[in-house]
Parts: sequence; structure tokens; C-alpha cells
Amino acid sequence: MAEKAGVVIAIETALTAKEEVELLKEIGSPAIKIYFNFSSPLKEGRDLISELKTLGKDRIAMIHATNKDSVWLQNDSQIDMVKVKKALDEMNWSGWLVIERSRDAKKPRDVEGNYGANTAYLKKIFQDQEE
Repeated sequence: MAEKAGVVIAIETALTAKEEVELLKEIGSPAIKIYFNFSSPLKEGRDLISELKTLGKDRIAMIHATNKDSVWLQNDSQIDMVKVKKALDEMNWSGWLVIERSRDAKKPRDVEGNYGANTAYLKKIFQDQEE
């Protein structure tokens, strides 16, 4: 139905990238892709970069650029965003980055401050813009 409508449906799973590749093969439609969430492999102890590369650019519809609540993305020791961008560039991937969570635990209710900091950081990394 998505193919017929000319749209892409992005799905987020708790599967490994290898399992997601198999799932997409089973589905067999270019209109179904993965909504990749950084926190999924990280909380399971898997390598973020390897997971991205296993999926490849054509299977990733968009990326959920977040991890657990505690620190802003720029202060998250689990994510080397420069390496993430390099891997995505090497894959020739482009698309949407969705920003959510990754709040400073000291200021969890500061919505503008938390989202503003994460947005500025991602723009700096992905669009070569100053914070």
C-alpha cells in the first residue's frame, strides 16, 4: 500500500541491524525502511557505527538522534557524533535527524535549553554551523 501511495513507512524496532536487514528482506518493499534510533544499539551494548553500516543508506529512512536522558548529545560519552557523521558520509546517507530527549539531568524541564543545545550541536556537526 505504501508503494502504491508513493510514500515510505519508517519502522523502529529493537532488533539488531542484521535482524532488521532480514526483516526488510522478508517484507520485500522499498517503501518500508528503518527509523534508526541511536539509543537502541547503545542500550544493548552494540556498536552504533557498525549497526549503521550493516543497515546501509538505502534501508535507513531517518535517524532518531538521541540516547538516554542524562546529558546533552554533545556531552554523551556513548556517541562520537563526528564518527557518526563520517560513517553516514561514507555511506552517502542523507535524510532527517529527529531530536528528542537527551536532556541535561540537572535541568530536565528546560525544554528550550535542552532541545536548543542538541539542535545547535547537530547543526554544528552535520551542517558545519557554529553553536
